[in-house]
Amino acid sequence: MKKLITVILIMLSSIATYAQNGDIGLFAGSSYYTGDLNPGTPFKNSSPAFGAFYRHLFNNRLAIKAGYTGTTLKSDDFQGRGISFKTKLNEISAQLEVNFTEFGIETNEKRLSPYIFGGIGYTWYTAKRDSMGFASDPIQHNITSFPFGLGIKYTPVENLSLGLEWGLRKNLGQQADKIDNVYEPGVRISNAKDWYAFAGLWISFRLNFFKTERCEELKMH
Repeated sequence: MKKLITVILIMLSSIATYAQNGDIGLFAGSSYYTGDLNPGTPFKNSSPAFGAFYRHLFNNRLAIKAGYTGTTLKSDDFQGRGISFKTKLNEISAQLEVNFTEFGIETNEKRLSPYIFGGIGYTWYTAKRDSMGFASDPIQHNITSFPFGLGIKYTPVENLSLGLEWGLRKNLGQQADKIDNVYEPGVRISNAKDWYAFAGLWISFRLNFFKTERCEELKMH
């Protein structure tokens, strides 16, 4: 995962040469899963999650964000049904952000705003299930996901922004836990749909920061 994040950061950094109105950032937080082994308890068996993103700013209300997030999903029911799973998950997505108020990254603009987001993602992962002490072979799978959620963003100083975000992922299929609702013939576990979520903090920097500095210097001469 560390190598993949490094490659993505290099690619995102190269965008800075051409981008005129955007920012680049990092995400750190946690993930959790809901499904057959966890029908509805947020943050149960949560795991660390990390990511990187590029955000293009259309105006002070709208932006589109493209990025990568990686984590490990896991859950178990050893006492009840003797099953567990662990899934190494990677996601790339494109999301539209809508600010509740006009939000800017310069000192003379509004510096705090709640926001909502929604979009589409592509997720690939490797899942491993354990049943009554017998581990399955790793299973690789790809799914389409639909991220949506909300957050709040703040600009403490010019050209730097911080945010707190929580988002769910609606998946096409019930594949994240590789349980497929039935543990053994005639015994139903549950009919819960597989979802996963990310929650955490992000920090971003304006890409044309140095260009802005040079322009200000030229104005002074």
